[in-house]
Amino acid sequence: MSENQNPPKPGVVVYACSGCSDAGELADRMARQLTREGAAEISCLAGIGGRVKPLVKKAAAAERILAIDGCLLNCTRHTLELAGFKNFEHLELHKLGFRKGSCPVTEEKIATGVAVAKAMLANAVPKTMDSPGSEQSSNSLTSIKEPNYSTN
Repeated sequence: MSENQNPPKPGVVVYACSGCSDAGELADRMARQLTREGAAEISCLAGIGGRVKPLVKKAAAAERILAIDGCLLNCTRHTLELAGFKNFEHLELHKLGFRKGSCPVTEEKIATGVAVAKAMLANAVPKTMDSPGSEQSSNSLTSIKEPNYSTN
């Protein structure tokens, strides 16, 4: 690539809970499998939370973002929203019947989550804005809206 060329724009970037529970491990393994299969490119959620510029830029440049949360706390969604990202697909594993503390990681569970994620992405509308601060809301398996915790 020459100096004047921009790096390729990432298609789907996936962020996953990698928490200490079995549900967090499932979310992480699903994101890694999506990456291995070429359906998405995994990126670092901690970097988004820490506002690491190259990682935030990668998210902003993505055509679409997929957030995978392992449990009801929805740390992935909250981290993205606190960084200003509002328009993303949101896979909540508890809605697939995977419960924190009682869902040992198996290849079958990983495959189930990957299939659901691919179906969500196939039906999703690409982002219309490439930067944080969009007023678009996330697409999720839930219709419950969380309160806005911002101090604006």
